Amino acid sequence: MTDSKQFNDDIVEPTLAEFDADFSCLRRAFLAVAVVDALAAQIYAQAVEHGINPFDLLGWHICGDPSDPNDSNFRHRIAGNCTGFRIILDVAKANKHAVLTKGQPMVKRSDQIVSQSKGYGIGRFGEGRFGGVDQVIVKFDDGEEIYLEHQILEAHDTLLNLVDLLEKRLG
Repeated sequence: MTDSKQFNDDIVEPTLAEFDADFSCLRRAFLAVAVVDALAAQIYAQAVEHGINPFDLLGWHICGDPSDPNDSNFRHRIAGNCTGFRIILDVAKANKHAVLTKGQPMVKRSDQIVSQSKGYGIGRFGEGRFGGVDQVIVKFDDGEEIYLEHQILEAHDTLLNLVDLLEKRLG
């Protein structure tokens, strides 16, 4: 098994760099979502393999069974404290299933992720790429639109903190 730091360096970072270089490409956005989501699984698996309760990394002791090979509860705990990861988790599931019918996902359908321009001068200052160019956007049912790139970066930063914590625990 690859450790989570190596997975980040070899898979996640290059995929995010490719999306950064072509930020309007849905394919690259979906790949970025998939590898960031997979990084959470890598962290969970590495912790379990080394006898560390992965929930301890989150500061929630005895909140999950570290012998359980299903990392779903771990991912949902991360999503509960990181909106970016919650959106990434929903987008990853929506990409896989097309429509989400269980729970209360923020993103319910894969067609809520689009590549388009919000228009020059539309949105908040400093948000999105300059010039109103096409970017990958998540469209919520209430009409709100956000840049997926921001959510990916927030989720990745959160997971990098967990990778660092795990590395420290492994000494």
